[in-house]
Amino acid sequence: MAIASTGCATSEDESEDIGDVPDTMGKGDSANSSDPARLYDVPFYFSVPKSAAALPLNRSAYPYPTIWNGSVQASDVGLRIIAIQQGTTLESHKQARRDMAKKLAAAGVLQDGDIVLSFRPELAGTMAYPHIQMGVTHAGLVYTENGAAYNLDSPLDTVYNGQFDSAHYAGDGAMDAGANELQIVRPRGMDDARKAQYRTWVKTLKSGLGRINGERQQIKFQSDYLVPAFVSAGKTPRQTVTTLGKIILELDKTTKQPMYCSEFAWHMLALSACTADQIRDAGPDGAACVDPMFAPMPLVAKDATEAGLADGPLLNLKKMPEPIRLLNVAKIFETGDAARLSSGHRAVSEMVAPLMGPLKDFYLGTLSGMATAEQLAAGATMLSAQMPPNYSPTAFMVQSIVDEPLRSFDYVATLAFVGQTAYNKAKSLSSNPVP
Repeated sequence: MAIASTGCATSEDESEDIGDVPDTMGKGDSANSSDPARLYDVPFYFSVPKSAAALPLNRSAYPYPTIWNGSVQASDVGLRIIAIQQGTTLESHKQARRDMAKKLAAAGVLQDGDIVLSFRPELAGTMAYPHIQMGVTHAGLVYTENGAAYNLDSPLDTVYNGQFDSAHYAGDGAMDAGANELQIVRPRGMDDARKAQYRTWVKTLKSGLGRINGERQQIKFQSDYLVPAFVSAGKTPRQTVTTLGKIILELDKTTKQPMYCSEFAWHMLALSACTADQIRDAGPDGAACVDPMFAPMPLVAKDATEAGLADGPLLNLKKMPEPIRLLNVAKIFETGDAARLSSGHRAVSEMVAPLMGPLKDFYLGTLSGMATAEQLAAGATMLSAQMPPNYSPTAFMVQSIVDEPLRSFDYVATLAFVGQTAYNKAKSLSSNPVP
């Protein structure tokens, strides 16, 4: 069974769409709250703790309004939103994203190695599966060039890659309306030297991509999100990261190592600690320089030494007022308007339904204090045995909100591309204090 591990659906597998919302549904302007204090009626399970929105933003360096958008259930969790106005045409959507990429890069809001997560707030109130995934469906990478930000995503094609102006992000003017909300999280391990090395790897990959993925098809998109490359190949993560480096350097022209979106992002960040020479000299066990930002994660953390793929909503509940924590658990696991899900996404939600009961019990046992540490560890072990450790799109979100000292990413902000009415509301709300 799978949970919190799928994502990155492509146009090639829309009939088996198990990670993204369908192209014809729900990707419009979601900023429609009637509450005068909120731009979005976002639930707690699609939020972050207010304490996690601690990374300083140089708000005077960019022109967009920034607000704290508390969740419907509690203001202790919500989203730090940067609102960006877009028009109604495809070209206006593209231009808004290009302008954003330049201005937010100049202001330091987008940096080399940041992860951009496609976020679908319209999946709230559907089924437990997308709720546990925190509404996240895709992961891309940020890199900078000439002072502007660009995205590099698997699939490594023009549908996804560009200056956040490709069809996935801006829409295609027909079937796909794009992604209007993006979660930005930042790896803590990217110092200036590592960022420079990361940019070198990106440049090298782009220069050889026609051969690597055109002629040889070595790092094409992987649609089986449940089996990471290191599992399917019988290797260690260090070995698969090293193999990616050798493919990029075109030292290895035969190995095929397909990867889904978050897997590719995880590998590129791990590779950024290495120079080309270190990869060239690596032995069969992989390069010692490989440095993942976090280890592949279990489904559920067994204790305080771990973070789990399905832990996001639970982490948020722990930051809410104690009297309402248990009362809100049901909201995660109840089925609402499931018809708003794609057929594929709904099928996966139904497939994992037998796992939802034990997961709900685990949440309740953790929050109520009725279960012992040993009982919780046993329950977590049972749940995590359903799948190998993984690095789903949601994993990056969980890594940005888990308590210290485990946290390996920082939550930066949520970018929201909105119409004029919502943008004017955001400007008005931006006068309120925000983290």
